[in-house]
Amino acid sequence: MSLIATVESAERPRAPLGRRVWSWVGIVAAIVVIGSLFAMLRYDYTQPEPLSIDSPRYDGTRALAALLDRQGVDVEATTSADDAAQMARDGAVLVVTDAARIDLDGLRRLADAAPRTVVLGADFAALDELFPGLGFAGSGHGSPVDAACDIPEAVRAESIIPGEVYTPGDATGCFPVDDGYALVTDGTVFALDGRAIVTNEHLAEAGHAALALGLLAETGSVAWYAPSGAELTGGASSLGDIVPTWVTPVILLCIVGFVAAALWRGRRFGPLVAEALPVTVRASETLEGRARLYRRAVDPAHAYDALRRGASARMARRTGLSPEADPEALAAAVAARTGRDPREVLEVLTATPALDTDLAEIGARLREIEAALDDSHTWEGRSR
Repeated sequence: MSLIATVESAERPRAPLGRRVWSWVGIVAAIVVIGSLFAMLRYDYTQPEPLSIDSPRYDGTRALAALLDRQGVDVEATTSADDAAQMARDGAVLVVTDAARIDLDGLRRLADAAPRTVVLGADFAALDELFPGLGFAGSGHGSPVDAACDIPEAVRAESIIPGEVYTPGDATGCFPVDDGYALVTDGTVFALDGRAIVTNEHLAEAGHAALALGLLAETGSVAWYAPSGAELTGGASSLGDIVPTWVTPVILLCIVGFVAAALWRGRRFGPLVAEALPVTVRASETLEGRARLYRRAVDPAHAYDALRRGASARMARRTGLSPEADPEALAAAVAARTGRDPREVLEVLTATPALDTDLAEIGARLREIEAALDDSHTWEGRSR
């Protein structure tokens, strides 16, 4: 290895410590982000619907499904109105988890097809379709209430802790709270607030389990109908219904990868570096060279015009005038500051030398005027 190569290798700059540390931090952060995204890909983003018989959440009904199974009742879940109607015609008790998601005509057809229909959730329009004249009457007070009716299922339950309560209209009401009832029925259709009675959170309270078994175990089979988003208006599935759950994490991963690639391959601006020029030219040399060009061209008028424009701009700045001020105004302002005759100053500012000797003379007078203005500016500053 030569001496030159040894010196070059010894003098090769190393990356700053801070940059190396941040590089490792960036690598670790990228690994964490990528690992998190892969974990997101493996995660099932579909949260179970409220009142779902497969949900162990507080608002699910898996406990009720297990209780019915121990009693020998076959529970089959569906999100299809046609399947629910067929099971109802075959003798299954129809459970509707959210009647508000079914059009009113379809709700009526389902109720007519089933030997018994139990509505666990509904809006005013759905309840009015099933029970004309029914209305909402508030909610329970958080304490058990007795059945106070002769419906066998309610009598066996003895008491429940109501959620929403209704004014029954022409229907029969059980479990009264003020002017409303927690259970309303016309004999074949029953309506109650399922989230307060049959969910995993509340099934073990008061007589909730007994009431649920009494309403659902009558025929030995249950069609558990949870209307899907596509049947809310009877139309086709929305984009959210047909797009797989892994699409969103993949899109996020692509975005992160694009940003990482942009940071990796993108142009990086480092600190400004002075270019190593072969020579450094002083400003005074440039000025002298320009003057020699004017002299060689024998153009004193052009040379003096350059001198005058520079001096006029400086004097205008010192006198508070605009750089575009006309010579008369500038001459008056300079004369007021220096005590000179305005006509003399104007003559110097507007002169046109024809010979080099004239250029030298007028240039000297211009320097004198500018020097006098500088002196007056200096004394004025000291007096302050």
